[in-house]
Amino acid sequence: MIELLLGFVLVVPVAPVTAVADRPVPNTLTSEERAAGFKLLFNGKDLSGWEHNGPPGTFHVEHGILVGKLKPGTAYWLSTREQFGDFELRLQYMIDRNGNSGVFIRAPREGRTSREGMEIQIVDDANSSRPPHKGSTGAIYGVVPPRVIASKPAGQWNDLWIRCEGDRVTVTLNGIVVNDVHMNDHPELRNRPRRGYIGLSAHTGVVRYRTIRIKVLDAAKQAKGKTRPESHEQTH
Repeated sequence: MIELLLGFVLVVPVAPVTAVADRPVPNTLTSEERAAGFKLLFNGKDLSGWEHNGPPGTFHVEHGILVGKLKPGTAYWLSTREQFGDFELRLQYMIDRNGNSGVFIRAPREGRTSREGMEIQIVDDANSSRPPHKGSTGAIYGVVPPRVIASKPAGQWNDLWIRCEGDRVTVTLNGIVVNDVHMNDHPELRNRPRRGYIGLSAHTGVVRYRTIRIKVLDAAKQAKGKTRPESHEQTH
C-alpha cells in the first residue's frame, strides 16, 4: 500500500505471508495428530529407530529428508526396529523420474518382503496412460491394484496414509482412497502376517521420505510385542 503524505511517498510495509497455523514444517506433528496419539517415526536428523535390513549405505539423512539410493552391496530397504500390528502410518515421499519404490507393512525380515508381508507400491506413474494395475502407485503390490492413479508427477511431494486394522488395509494417496481391502477376501493375502516391520524401499532411482508418523491402534499388544531380532539381507 502506497500513500502520498505532505509531498513524500510513504511506503507502508505489508506483513509477510505466514503458514497456516496448524500446517507443520516437515518432521513435526499437527495439533490434531498430537491429540490423536501420533508419534514421529523419523526425527529428521538421523536413523534413530531404523536400521538397514542388511549391509548399510542405501539410506542417509540430508537436510531433514531421508534419502534412499540403492548402492552395490547394500540393503535396498530400511526397517523399523519395532514391529507393528494395527496402526495408521502417514508419510510424505518424492521419487525421481522413472523411480520405483515402496512401503512395506507388516513385513518380516526374511524372504521376499513384498510377498511375505505387503508392499504399498510407489512408482513414477502420474502421467501414465495405462489403467491402474497391480504395480501402480497405491497398489498392494502384485495383488490388488489401486482404484485410481492419484500420484503426483516425479519431483513433487506426495502424502501417503496407510491404515492397518485387523483384516482391513486402507491406502489413501493425496487425499484419495485408492485401496480399501479385507485381507481374507484375497487368497494371496489371507495367510500373510497381521504384524511385522514397516520398511522403506529404494529400489530404482532416488527416493525421499519425510514427516513419517504413526498412530498405534493396538497399544496394549504393541507394548508386549516389542522385539529387535537380527538383521538379514533381502532381495526384492
